Amino acid sequence: MDPIFWLLAAVVIGWLGQMYTTYRQSMAFNRQVRAMRPFGTISVGVGGRRYRGGRAFVAIAVDETGVVRRAISLSGFTTFARGREIPRLSGLRVNVLAGERPLEGLSKPQRLAARQAATLLKQGKKSTAARGV
Repeated sequence: MDPIFWLLAAVVIGWLGQMYTTYRQSMAFNRQVRAMRPFGTISVGVGGRRYRGGRAFVAIAVDETGVVRRAISLSGFTTFARGREIPRLSGLRVNVLAGERPLEGLSKPQRLAARQAATLLKQGKKSTAARGV
């Protein structure tokens, strides 16, 4: 057979393998996020750039008083990365997370993702209140 065929076959197999591992990674992170539901309202944010410094996803669970009860982060350059707890965010108020203050122990993409998650949560509560729900 033609060497081009084998090269193309290898590329397609690699691409399918990457799609499969990406699917597994997203499903594992979704399971971790669903497990946070008993701790409060969930919000997920994304921060950083894909190729420059990496991208991070941060999920926070916030109770009815506006305090973060649990937080996890998914960041890494491979599809083998898994979500990890961020204990430093537990106990912080959503307003602090949504603000500009730097937080110790978080990378820049994680900080941006946490800020986005907090901002989205605050916006969601405002729109719900405006609708009278």
